[in-house]
Amino acid sequence: MAQSNVVSDVGVSAGGLGTAIASAIVQFNKANVTQNCITMSAAPQGTSTVKFPVYTKHDVTHADYGVKNMASGAEETDANLTSIETTAVSLEVLRNAIRAEITDLAAHGNADALLVNAGRQLGNDIAKEFDVNVCALFDGFATSKGTDDGLRFLDLMDAVASLEANDAPRPYHGIFHPQQIYGSFGLSNEFGITSVASSNGAFNGAQGTSVGEQFMGAGFVTSIAGINIYTSTSVPDGATGRKKGAVMAETAIGCGFIDFGGGNFMQMTQEREEVQAKTVLVANGYYAVAELVDLHGEKMHTEIS
Repeated sequence: MAQSNVVSDVGVSAGGLGTAIASAIVQFNKANVTQNCITMSAAPQGTSTVKFPVYTKHDVTHADYGVKNMASGAEETDANLTSIETTAVSLEVLRNAIRAEITDLAAHGNADALLVNAGRQLGNDIAKEFDVNVCALFDGFATSKGTDDGLRFLDLMDAVASLEANDAPRPYHGIFHPQQIYGSFGLSNEFGITSVASSNGAFNGAQGTSVGEQFMGAGFVTSIAGINIYTSTSVPDGATGRKKGAVMAETAIGCGFIDFGGGNFMQMTQEREEVQAKTVLVANGYYAVAELVDLHGEKMHTEIS
């Protein structure tokens, strides 16, 4: 009977599980960097497959994107013919899982705090894995920018020019390893002593301040010439002394997921192991990611040391 009472104190009730779930979701949203930089699409009810339509427009008669200006009195002139090809990228949603164990002894008298902390850790781990999966796709982009002297402003401008030339829709997002921004070869070195007014729209909130101060945040850093800059330690290694970040439109990469409400694809379950006197929390992230439009992403392979 005494052990049964201890189990009750652990917080294995639905309310205790709810505390862990809420904590996990909050932490995921805090820790995740890449979700807002890609195309998210929920699987239809009753299926785990998500299809992303990919459109390619071909102007077959005209050099100016197929738009014809009608002269006055000639409004009935036929419009130019433009063909649109539609393909689809199919994604099968996968289960991405991790678990935490809470022993009765550890939880005794402190169950709520442990559940909150466990949920927070699980949410952080799912967020990290999500970012790792997305950033791993950067290496697949066919075009690459970057120099031997680190990430530079001109590299960003070259990336924007390429994206615009390939009709990549805005907004554009730049996801870089912190060393590509803050390191000895980082982008912040170019702006450490530069001041700009917010009226030019180049830097969010940079009015009358050093641009270098804008690089001190985590996750979202700032906006440079229309590129939202983010940092993530999930950005992979490149060649020796380099990292592989990216500048891309949201159409470059897609994520298919199971929606458990409000765009949340995390689900948590609770299992009781009586013999070992512990409660197991299992966090599941139901999603899969893939490249959608290759030319809507630019790999930024730059030196960091």
